[in-house]
Amino acid sequence: MSKIENNSIANMMAYGQLGSCFTDANSQVTPPDGQVIVAIQFIDSTTFDELSPVGGTNGICVGDATDETGAGSGGTIIGAAADSDLTSFPEGVTIFGRWRSFTIDAEAGGGVIAYFGP
Repeated sequence: MSKIENNSIANMMAYGQLGSCFTDANSQVTPPDGQVIVAIQFIDSTTFDELSPVGGTNGICVGDATDETGAGSGGTIIGAAADSDLTSFPEGVTIFGRWRSFTIDAEAGGGVIAYFGP
């Protein structure tokens, strides 16, 4: 049995009902204080310049900074910015995780919706 007093509120928070934002511009998106980005939905095919996980290297991430190198084993770092192996996420896909920020390549007529959570 769950120890959460109100499961419906906990479930809503897990899927970003604490807020969201849309961007189709090449500027960094960060969540409100005390929150993280928990999901990113792609409106059109999109590439990243930067995708920084909470905790430094834990999770799917891209970029050139030392804390954006990925974690675990058996996976591949997502190509970003001017990388020769630039990774494109297709329209309609949603990725889930815990990120502190991201920057997409400008996507006029497309873009992404970022969902915030605890």
